[in-house]
Amino acid sequence: MVLLEVFDEANQPLGITKEKAAVHTDGDWHRTSEIVVINPQNDILLSLRHPDKKYLPNFWDVCLGGHLDPGESYESAACRELEEEIGIKPADGELVYLGVMDVVAIDPACQLIDREHAGVFVWRVDVPLEALQMQPDEVADLKWVSMDAVMADMDSETPSLRFTPPHHTYRETLQWVKKWLSTRQA
Repeated sequence: MVLLEVFDEANQPLGITKEKAAVHTDGDWHRTSEIVVINPQNDILLSLRHPDKKYLPNFWDVCLGGHLDPGESYESAACRELEEEIGIKPADGELVYLGVMDVVAIDPACQLIDREHAGVFVWRVDVPLEALQMQPDEVADLKWVSMDAVMADMDSETPSLRFTPPHHTYRETLQWVKKWLSTRQA
């Protein structure tokens, strides 16, 4: 049984934990970490959600990451999730924290009411795809794609890839990464 800590809309702890399934059914606010992984060419690592995932199977995601365990920090969860999902862990100081973004995804078809306070990170790595070890029950495929191509595809009336919703949130996440990149190049 996976337990999640429940927070209020302002990201303040309520002092309770609930089963993950109940949190997603009841629409409770909870915390996640999202990591945009970029290479030296500023391509982002896209991950294809495994076909057996309960929510959004076979959808591409612009971030890696997942739920925080009760009492866990955003950064600790980000490091844990990266090691689980792609087999490598950032060294101290490599993750760059960009802020907390509220993410709301509602899908009545699968009774999902997902309200997350997502800690957003960027991680620059110089790793070929072959060196990454995909978590078998989470990640079905990985690929490097330019950030501009991803954003254009998300905005297209006929996208070539199915991205996880909500698209406006992930476009904003990528804007945060672009802003961070512009400060590094100035």
